[in-house]
Amino acid sequence: MSLTAMQAHAADYPVLRGSQISDTPPPPDFLSGTANWSGFYVGGTAGYVSGQFDAFKQSDALAHQAFGNLLIKDAAVDLLRFGKASNDKVNFGGFIGYNFQFGDTVLGIEAEYIRTNIQTDQRGSISRIYTNLFPTTIPAAPNVEPVNTQTAVTVDGHSATKIDDLAIFKARAGYAFGNFMPFANIGLAVGRISTNGRMRQSHTTGENFGFFNTVTGPTGTVTRTTYAGPGRIARPDASGSSEASVISSGYVPGFAVGGGLEALLAENLLLRAEFTRIYFASYKGVDAIVDSARVGAGLKF
Repeated sequence: MSLTAMQAHAADYPVLRGSQISDTPPPPDFLSGTANWSGFYVGGTAGYVSGQFDAFKQSDALAHQAFGNLLIKDAAVDLLRFGKASNDKVNFGGFIGYNFQFGDTVLGIEAEYIRTNIQTDQRGSISRIYTNLFPTTIPAAPNVEPVNTQTAVTVDGHSATKIDDLAIFKARAGYAFGNFMPFANIGLAVGRISTNGRMRQSHTTGENFGFFNTVTGPTGTVTRTTYAGPGRIARPDASGSSEASVISSGYVPGFAVGGGLEALLAENLLLRAEFTRIYFASYKGVDAIVDSARVGAGLKF
């Protein structure tokens, strides 16, 4: 083929300069776009839960029941009280809900279950000696005189409380930035709870006697020797023991508030990170607050 013919044949083909793809597609932008958040979704979570139990009111009520109308009540009823104790555990659970989208605003309702298994067990014992809670007896002989009475009181008890699991029914509100959505929620909760509390008191009263021995001497000195020993007190409640207890399990209502961040990685795959605090009502004298931080994954339909 001649040079002229080759040049004419080459003219039939376009000149290629670099790649045949003129523009590289841009990377996906998760912060802008038109992600669809509306619809049903379901998923599971795992995280960390911390529970705080305040047993002061329970121990106070049990102590007043244990002392009843005893003479020693006013002096010793406040000897032992339990307060706040906490427990931390890994938790897991699941959620199901529905979103309504209005532009970039997303509103929704959700039900969530969290397995907590958090519990505390407070125990204690304390003793005190009180003087003259009971009147002394009349001396049996002129040289024997009761000086005072001494009452030894011991109080011991425990308070154990456990929340096995809980459910939250909440309303959610979020604002979508493309495939990301920060959200807040508020709702009602119910927890499965059990408690076991006991307070016991025991006391023993004895008389402190003084023995007077008169010694005649040049100075007319009188020598007095004292000692503590048992004696008979007229009141039947001078010594004894009694206790009060509560053992109960059931369901306790609560108020939940929290928030988090959710992401749509694909049209129907979502991830979330969330924190929730739940304030439970008092149950048999125990107040509880539960904090839960967790991550989750789910499918949107």
